[in-house]
Amino acid sequence: MATRAAAPDIGSWFERYAPSVRNVAVRVTGDPDDADDALQDAFLAAWRSRARFDPARRPLPWLVTIARRKALTIAAARSHKVDLLLRAELAPSAEDVALARAADGWAVEAVRHEPALALHALGGLTAGAVGKCLGIPLRTAASRIARGRRRVETTLLTATPLSSSRSNVS
Repeated sequence: MATRAAAPDIGSWFERYAPSVRNVAVRVTGDPDDADDALQDAFLAAWRSRARFDPARRPLPWLVTIARRKALTIAAARSHKVDLLLRAELAPSAEDVALARAADGWAVEAVRHEPALALHALGGLTAGAVGKCLGIPLRTAASRIARGRRRVETTLLTATPLSSSRSNVS
């Protein structure tokens, strides 16, 4: 007849290892409240699977592994919630849509004459990548980006849609 080893005392483990396990959870989640949730979930999971724990081993690595996985799950769920909240913005008003269209048209016109600036500012390319795209040296690309910025700045200061419309109002 095989003798079964006594089940581990999860309560005493909590008293002894909770601070270390929580530190791991804080590092994973970056949030103390989420770390507390992960800590509780980890010890609950340890209690549920206590029969599978090998008493010949140390409990801390096992608990840390459980807590890390729980913390990763919580962090992923939080990230998903943040994405949903960011996507659930209020619909823009008709005025906002009209202003955005006017601004988009104005911005396109402002960068139309300088493709290097368009690739850099709108495409997010570095000066080196702009140079490769346009088949020009890096320094030439950087110069064209700077020249385009100066043009846009001058245009912004003198001919923005708002300043043009205000100049017509007397």
